[in-house]
Amino acid sequence: MYESHFGLSGKPFKLSPDPTFFYGSPHHSKAISYLRYGLESGEGFIVVTGPVGTGKTTIARSLLNSLDESITAIQLVTTHLTPDALINMIASNFGLQVEGLGKSETLKRLDGFLHSLHRQGKRALLVIDEAQNLPSETIEELRMLSNFQVDDKPLIQSFLLGQEELKPIIELPEMEQFRQRIIASCHLETFNTEQTQEYILHRLGVVGWDHLPELTNSIFPLISQYTGGVPRKINIFMDRLFLYAFMENLSKVDETAVRCVMDEMGSELSGGLQPTTQITAPKNANTVSSMHHGLTREGYDIEVEHTHKILAEVNKVLDDVIARKILSIKQLDRMIREKRKLLSNSDDSVESGRNTHPSNDDAKRVSKPQEQKHESVLPSEPEPNRLVEKRWLQQLIKERESEL
Repeated sequence: MYESHFGLSGKPFKLSPDPTFFYGSPHHSKAISYLRYGLESGEGFIVVTGPVGTGKTTIARSLLNSLDESITAIQLVTTHLTPDALINMIASNFGLQVEGLGKSETLKRLDGFLHSLHRQGKRALLVIDEAQNLPSETIEELRMLSNFQVDDKPLIQSFLLGQEELKPIIELPEMEQFRQRIIASCHLETFNTEQTQEYILHRLGVVGWDHLPELTNSIFPLISQYTGGVPRKINIFMDRLFLYAFMENLSKVDETAVRCVMDEMGSELSGGLQPTTQITAPKNANTVSSMHHGLTREGYDIEVEHTHKILAEVNKVLDDVIARKILSIKQLDRMIREKRKLLSNSDDSVESGRNTHPSNDDAKRVSKPQEQKHESVLPSEPEPNRLVEKRWLQQLIKERESEL
């Protein structure tokens, strides 16, 4: 939309990876150098890792575009593949008909294809993007493929590109043999402020930008901070910034324009480009220990067992507490029943004593032995003590109800 308005030959900040716009930051240049070194050596694995949006796929496509005819290459973007599924996908991408075949037959056809390439003076290259999605046993299958050799030279070579979760997978104890086949690895970093500015100007230069709109130097620290120096986020933000400049008919983009775009993006459903604190589940079960606990698989199993023991002990304590509570309630019920019975008998005795006690006139005619007889009928405890017992009973009933 804004390209023709600003005299640009194309869209400078599109999201799809395009090797035409490749910017060689120190880390990206190092990654390319390692990949080319791997090609020259013709053996071993190259591993490139980096955060989401740092340009791993662009690096891969830039490398593939630079290959000559002596290398037959395929690029796979993986999901959660089993070893068998990966072998089938590799064979299919090399153009082999393997549908309905078992693993052994598929490997046989793949071996024949690789030897055919060798006879033509060619070799195969496999570039796997999003390799963090692969289980460890599937990555181990790639090592087995490197055993297809002629004169001690592999017939196929593999490069792995993935997010940071790939590193703990490769660091698992069972991946020792695979690690010994890695001849080089590097980790991509996000851009600092200077590199962010160079990256933006580089992409604009590719499409013939002639300083329309003009970009003031003060905007680049803001953009770098807002996007975190992640190339993909920089592309998203700059695309919106140029669209804003077009809609507002700006000839100069300054801090005010940048902050306006930040405010607009922050209020959208996407929440802008700021990092979130949401924790996502690991994409691979084998990475859980290293991603969240910094442990090996063995250490993870030990910690799980320890956690189960703690939970069992806590459960036992809770069971004991519940048992004691039940016993206390039963004892309380028994005491309440006994007190009610005792109180009921006392009330009956008092009522009986009132009915049989003589009046003042009659009392004068009662003999001394009769007085002693009637006095023995009266309760031994005075009236205040019975009131205390009633209050105590009421308190017990309240406690009983609170226990329930």
